[in-house]
Amino acid sequence: MASHRTIVEQFERLIANGEWSAGSRLPPERDLCVSFGVARNTMRKSLDELEARGALTREGIRTRLVAPPVRNVVDPLLARMALTSPVEVLEIRMILEPPVAALAAARASGHDLQMLEEILQQSLAATTTRDFETFDGQLHQAIFDAAKNALLSEHCRALAQIRNQPKWQQLKQKSVTAPRRALYNMQHQAIVDALLQRDATDAEERMREHLRAVRESMLPLL
Repeated sequence: MASHRTIVEQFERLIANGEWSAGSRLPPERDLCVSFGVARNTMRKSLDELEARGALTREGIRTRLVAPPVRNVVDPLLARMALTSPVEVLEIRMILEPPVAALAAARASGHDLQMLEEILQQSLAATTTRDFETFDGQLHQAIFDAAKNALLSEHCRALAQIRNQPKWQQLKQKSVTAPRRALYNMQHQAIVDALLQRDATDAEERMREHLRAVRESMLPLL
């Protein structure tokens, strides 16, 4: 039976040959399984990878092609990141984000610090979990950008795309309760305060403390 990698390659050939065009609607998943001779879990894994590459979108039960996937040397890494587990994402965040906060404390411009304050205030004023999560993501991205390392900034953007997938949204809706939001707001305030003071050691520790809290809220739900 064909692997999901083989199915992805067949999809790409059909797109490249023009047999499937951008905007066209794909057949139902069960019909695709019959056409390609694979099990449903293999087809789902293939569609997940194609969605991660931006080759298709899902709207409820409808799946549409967007454009031919861009083939380059980082495609396998991006696809692997899209299929990673919440545990792995939390682990890499714990490794990277505290030292990134320390870098931001040392390298942030005046404009960067002003942006951080503005995003923080928007986050504090958020009235829904969805709005809070939007500003939460913007705040963490702004910290990465303030560290003045383009590769780290792109890494954060890639993780943000993963965390915006439906399964992540459901997880965040369950884990970000009102008490948790209050705690995260306090922790975000402490991180920004440390950055404004350009205290790299405190910024790093405050970020580590915040991510521990995020991990503690999510792990019981996994």
